[in-house]
Amino acid sequence: MLEMRTVTADEFVQWLHAEARAHGNRLNIDPEVLRPHFDLDRSIAVFDRGNIVGGAHSHRVEMSIPGASAFIAGVANIAVQPTHRRQGVMTRMMHHQIKDIHQRGEPLAALFARESVIYRRFGYGIGSLHERWTIDRQYNGYARPYESRGLVVFVDPSDITKELPEVFQRSTIDRPGVFQRPLHQWEGDSQAQEHSQGGQGGLFYAAYVEGGRVDGYAIYRIGGSTLIVNELMAATEEANTALWRFCFDMDLISCTEALKRPVDDPLPWMLADPRRLQRSTRDGMWLRLIDVAAALELRLYMQSERLVLEVRDELCPWNEGRFELEGSSEGATCRSSSASPDLVLAVSDLASAYLGAVSFSTLSQAGLVDERTPGALLRADRMFAVRHRPWTPHNF
Repeated sequence: MLEMRTVTADEFVQWLHAEARAHGNRLNIDPEVLRPHFDLDRSIAVFDRGNIVGGAHSHRVEMSIPGASAFIAGVANIAVQPTHRRQGVMTRMMHHQIKDIHQRGEPLAALFARESVIYRRFGYGIGSLHERWTIDRQYNGYARPYESRGLVVFVDPSDITKELPEVFQRSTIDRPGVFQRPLHQWEGDSQAQEHSQGGQGGLFYAAYVEGGRVDGYAIYRIGGSTLIVNELMAATEEANTALWRFCFDMDLISCTEALKRPVDDPLPWMLADPRRLQRSTRDGMWLRLIDVAAALELRLYMQSERLVLEVRDELCPWNEGRFELEGSSEGATCRSSSASPDLVLAVSDLASAYLGAVSFSTLSQAGLVDERTPGALLRADRMFAVRHRPWTPHNF
């Protein structure tokens, strides 16, 4: 008989080892470094005769949403041992966790999926997308002449906590789907063992400075003749242009790659030959509306409208039904309704539209939204429109 409960302090290390083993890894970090950042009361462990065979966890984290930010449940450490797969362990844990998050009063949950086919059945939808880029050196020229007004300088890893967190914050203003990196993670990055190791492939930090202020930074490494941009954040157009030029023009580099860029990034439009930029898109963060009415009231809306949504959610009976949403750029109200629905959709698809990752019209064309009132799709598109497409450059 399998037992499911929270993890005790004495079981924390065993739980971490079980999670690592489930993903084919060995734990390569001191568990005591991780312990202060885990709330054991939010943990789940499944035991079989005293051995941990499955686990999950959630953090209370702040995420940007259109026009605001919200504290949500950041779901992580989901794992089932290879010896106990296909036995319903994952389903049992996910059902328990969603109900627990609801009881905590957190209207949204987010996670990062190792396998994209898993989480839709638990009501999660793709909440943000990102692109991966590759471009050869001979094709990376800009369409317009450019001369930098500032300077690009290197930042010692030990100093990245001083100004880069503030740049990250300024660079992601009004961008839905962003989790601000906690200071302890910046500190961990600054003290990473690779910074003290010799040889090729290490991380470098370069900052753009203009008028005495850091307005952007790039984090990159070099593998062979390829420069790989792990992260590039720019609070100004000038910083963005200068940092990409810096990465493109590095000596002895024949190719530049970027690992995670927003789908509405301006760089492709800056290039003289954008066709040469190889782009691939994939899912980023997955979102779950734990409490539909509360979640819809949290965000602001681009256009003042009224909409009646019929939501299907087999897992959360409190979400199953019709909701009348009245929203504007000033705020929103959402309540249960008996009125005829304008749109009918599953909670997972509402989650994908929530931050602006996809329009209701596109979902309808995919057969995922049923328009019951003529013109309702266009009204919903205008209402849920966002200035910047959701992007999640950093995991929680």
